Amino acid sequence: MVTAAMLRFLARLIAVLCAIAFVFLTVGAVFVFALGTRFLQAGTYASALSREQFYAKVPGIVADLVVHGSKVVPAASRGAEGDAVAMVAQLTPSDWDSLFGAAAPPDYLQQQTESALDQYFAYLHSEEAVPTIQISLAELRKNLVSPRAEQAYLAMLATKPPCTPQQLQESGGLPVGCQPPADQLPRVREMFRSAMRQAADQIPDKVNLLEHAAVAGGHTPLEVTIQTRHVLVRIEYWAAWSPAVPGALLLLIALCGVRSLRGLLLWWGIPCFLAGIATALLALPSVPLARWLFSAMIVPSLPAHVPAVAVDALFGAITAPLEEILIHALETGGGLAAGGLACMIVARFCRKAAAAAPAAPAFRPAP
Repeated sequence: MVTAAMLRFLARLIAVLCAIAFVFLTVGAVFVFALGTRFLQAGTYASALSREQFYAKVPGIVADLVVHGSKVVPAASRGAEGDAVAMVAQLTPSDWDSLFGAAAPPDYLQQQTESALDQYFAYLHSEEAVPTIQISLAELRKNLVSPRAEQAYLAMLATKPPCTPQQLQESGGLPVGCQPPADQLPRVREMFRSAMRQAADQIPDKVNLLEHAAVAGGHTPLEVTIQTRHVLVRIEYWAAWSPAVPGALLLLIALCGVRSLRGLLLWWGIPCFLAGIATALLALPSVPLARWLFSAMIVPSLPAHVPAVAVDALFGAITAPLEEILIHALETGGGLAAGGLACMIVARFCRKAAAAAPAAPAFRPAP
């Protein structure tokens, strides 16, 4: 025969098991919720790139790629394009910052990048058959022929040593590594303006980043996106409901183990505190550990001709969204730990208040 004591023991056992399951499932739910609800949001990547100062690094990345390209490609096989690459390779990082910044300043790069991100993730949440990601190049065209670009070019030349006649001839009248004589500056300026006008005329006002991405044949990034976007959106939907499982366990704990307000605070406070601490301990070192592993194990094994600046910037752009997601998980874990600690503190005060309360006078019947 089942007694009341046995039922109480069984209820307490169920509450303890639910509390243990709550700790483990809550840690998983926090990461699933953070990843699932932010992985397909443009704001995650926009905020991560901005925090990494990625747009200010673009000139250095381009310069590093050009310099390494000029070293890897043999001089005999360069041709006209290779000669241009070799000429551009003479630019120093400060030259790139001024010239590239005049044509495509960081705020322009950020605006177009965030616009592309908004269009891409809006497509993922829509029913359109094929994504269209258009960026505007009108401001780039305008900047190329603006006085600001010419002034940046002249300021760069002012920092170079004087040109020899041979250098001026080899440059085709448009030097980048030396300063032309004063009597040649008007001609150099006119040639620079002409070159910029030709470059601007070849650039369209808008470009669709995916118009040349072939879907037929191999598994291109565009094809993979089209095939998997509904699965990703479904995962995002269910990830938003992941906190419902720990919430249900808290209700079971309250039904099976709670007999007072102090008991409720303890039964909920201790598991929440443990789950929050475990989440924080897992989220806090994840990104620094990934960066250390990349720097210590992957970078040294890369070929010597791989540009380190570009690789480091690319790795930062990849890990920054992950860091953004882990920061949210860390904040959630910290909130759980703080809430659980607050519940335990309040429960301790409830115990003291109950102990200090005067006992009710015993009822004695009149004689």
